[in-house]
Amino acid sequence: MKHMKQLLCIAILAGAAIPVQAQDSGWIGIRVEDQKDRGVIIRSVEPNSPASKAGLKEGDVVLQFNKEDVIGVQQFTRLVREMPVGRTVELKVRRDNRDQTLRVTTERSPRGFDNFDFNDFNLRLPNVRIRPRDIPQVQVNTTFSLAGIRVERLTDQLRDFFGVYSNAGVLVTSVDQGSAAEKAGLKAGDVITSIDGKMIRSTSDFSREMRARGAKATLKIVRDKQEREVLLENQ
Repeated sequence: MKHMKQLLCIAILAGAAIPVQAQDSGWIGIRVEDQKDRGVIIRSVEPNSPASKAGLKEGDVVLQFNKEDVIGVQQFTRLVREMPVGRTVELKVRRDNRDQTLRVTTERSPRGFDNFDFNDFNLRLPNVRIRPRDIPQVQVNTTFSLAGIRVERLTDQLRDFFGVYSNAGVLVTSVDQGSAAEKAGLKAGDVITSIDGKMIRSTSDFSREMRARGAKATLKIVRDKQEREVLLENQ
């Protein structure tokens, strides 16, 4: 029975997190994150992927996709998904402080989904420890990592699961060791609902408010279905 409950919890999280996606959505095989300046930074490139074939590298900053300015991870992800499979487009990237243009041809994702990656998903729930190997390994393109905090969007199913009874919140999937967030007591599995009184409804809200904060920020979180506050002091 205990094993069945664990499987049920895993199924809830995996099913809630993976959205329905068009079969022929474009895929280029990179993992990106937001940054303070414009564009998105490439954190990894899959071997033999369209991005690898085009010459994209870890650390490149994508400034334009198909001649459209890239303003953030969510928008960039949408642009890639909406590009038909087999279409060749231009990517303007910044590498070593120099801009260059590369051409990449979209392909169909070999996994069928390319929107989430649970490599950093390591939550402790009552009587359950969810590890990366417990959940299908698929690619993330909507991760935000600021001040040592990595978050993902929160679905209605996850709101119910974590006890968030509003339309606010982003899920903390990992906290960097030694970061200000860890020292403040923030943990994977917490749900951030506001920053200095500003309601957080999406990863974009989280990104914007965290960038706007000074040396300190008060995060309202939900943990174990109870609200509490965490004082973050950036170093």
